[in-house]
Amino acid sequence: MGTIPGRRGFNRIKRGNFPSQSLVEFALLLPILLMFILGVMDFGRMFYTKMVLTNAAREGANYLAYYPEDADAGYVETHTSIFEEAESSTVEVVSADVAISGCCTRGLPVEVTVSKTVDLIFDDVLQFLGLLGGPVQLSSTIKMVVQ
Repeated sequence: MGTIPGRRGFNRIKRGNFPSQSLVEFALLLPILLMFILGVMDFGRMFYTKMVLTNAAREGANYLAYYPEDADAGYVETHTSIFEEAESSTVEVVSADVAISGCCTRGLPVEVTVSKTVDLIFDDVLQFLGLLGGPVQLSSTIKMVVQ
């Protein structure tokens, strides 16, 4: 742990101790590390949104499977249980994001699809690199037999 023998100009620097080396390494790795962390956050947001959409579609299909008469009473226009389920998880779903088909004949399946567009943090960067064509469209479809 002493000095390098035989070198007069380097007598004060210990072997392997270059103070600016760690700053350069940090400056080179920081952008990569930040992109990785923000990418994981984007993936987590998409995964969370997909789970919320699946739960909302399941809630709507379940409601229509047991109360098919409410479809004629305006449920298809308001989608009350779908909106409540999504809103309770802080994901905003509007009526244009919901599609209901096959409603509501007993013994046949009702299909509820809930969609949502998710803007990513690196959306512009991914579009510039040609890896993505715009915001990500997530959807979830649930079928249940009307009772």
